[in-house]
Amino acid sequence: MTDASGELWGGRFSTPPALEAQALGRSLEVDQQLVVEDVAAGIAHVGALVDAGLLSDDDAARLRDALEQVRSAILAGDFVPDPADEDIHSAVERGVTALLCDLGAKLHAGRSRNDLVATDVRLHLLAIERTVTADVRALAKVLVERARAHAADPMPGTTHGRAAQPITLGHHLCAHAWALTRDLERFAGWRTRASVSPLGAGAIATSTLGLDSAATAERLGFDRAFENSLDAVSDRDVLQECVAVAAICGTHQSRLAADLLRWTDPVLGWAELDEAYSTGSSMMPQKRNPDTAELARGKAARITADFVTLSAILQGLPLGYQRDLQEDKEPAFDAVGTLGTVTQALAGAVATLRIDTAAMRAACRDPGLYATDLAEALVKADVPFRDAHRRTGELLKRLDDESRSLRDMTPKEWATFGLPSGDALLDPDASIAARPGVGGPSPASVERQCDALEALLGPPRPA
Repeated sequence: MTDASGELWGGRFSTPPALEAQALGRSLEVDQQLVVEDVAAGIAHVGALVDAGLLSDDDAARLRDALEQVRSAILAGDFVPDPADEDIHSAVERGVTALLCDLGAKLHAGRSRNDLVATDVRLHLLAIERTVTADVRALAKVLVERARAHAADPMPGTTHGRAAQPITLGHHLCAHAWALTRDLERFAGWRTRASVSPLGAGAIATSTLGLDSAATAERLGFDRAFENSLDAVSDRDVLQECVAVAAICGTHQSRLAADLLRWTDPVLGWAELDEAYSTGSSMMPQKRNPDTAELARGKAARITADFVTLSAILQGLPLGYQRDLQEDKEPAFDAVGTLGTVTQALAGAVATLRIDTAAMRAACRDPGLYATDLAEALVKADVPFRDAHRRTGELLKRLDDESRSLRDMTPKEWATFGLPSGDALLDPDASIAARPGVGGPSPASVERQCDALEALLGPPRPA
């Protein structure tokens, strides 16, 4: 039971915490998200106490039942927090003790909030990550589906935000999908390192009660138990790495959003977001604003800021639990939750995006897109590339001075480059088809990429 101060830890103290200090130390508003995990950890710990001969089977059954009652009451909103509840762990224990009195007070034997919170957070992030990676996989599959549908549709590829060379829309969409597969690989690696149970590490040095941490880890579904109790309660790599992966994935999604914003700019007119993923203006009736893409771009900065916040909290802390670590959950939960929200919205935006392939093809009439093809035509005629590059550059400068372009060249001018005309050279389909190699933009290459991506991601979504 709690002592006269109302705290689970107050036996050493004769004076209750000041109200302002109590408010500073309270984290229940954030970590109440951990109620399911906290009760699961409590039930697993009850099993460890039974195995150690510290609880009878009957008492264990009563404790498990009480834990489940408290969990249900909290999830239903029927459990009223007490001012003394610093966090979800103290709230759950108070609820169990209120139901079972002295038997409830046995629950905490051999464990500390230090190993308990570390366990709860791992369980929670592992659960969230499964949902988020499913969302990332779904977004990647949408990109692959649309890439395959546009494997042969040309568009100007850009560098420095300027038209560079003709590629296919399918090639561009595959590029975004490949980035997401790397994010999935990073999450998978994180999951392996995160699946370690800290429960049984105690405050810092385990306990004298003979608890089997390996059996507890198995009960909770972890791959293994901790190897070092001090590391187990100190380690926040599991949070920092998860947020780092989320930040990288958020960056990839912000780049996709940036492309959507560019393509749907009416100045280009290459695509249009569905109304369901756009908003209007409170003043200008004509506006259809691409808010989904803009918010995805902005949320990526928020996730990165969460990583910076978490890293700043962790840097310089000595081993062992420090109360600074109370602040670790908010940026971690925010980062992963935000990523999931953005991913779902972008998947819908990409799936419903209306693409004007004719406008993209028309943009490929820009003769500057084919300057590299011209230089490489000279290379095929055994001209050293640097000479070919210089000759092509000089030609383009002369044509520009004359207010002409490659499309205005005469057969005689083309002959100086060993070509009868520019018809084949200035054709986007021919230019793209001339790049059939692995990883290139040709339709055949895009189809191969889609096959490879589907093999990594699983089959397309059902219709």
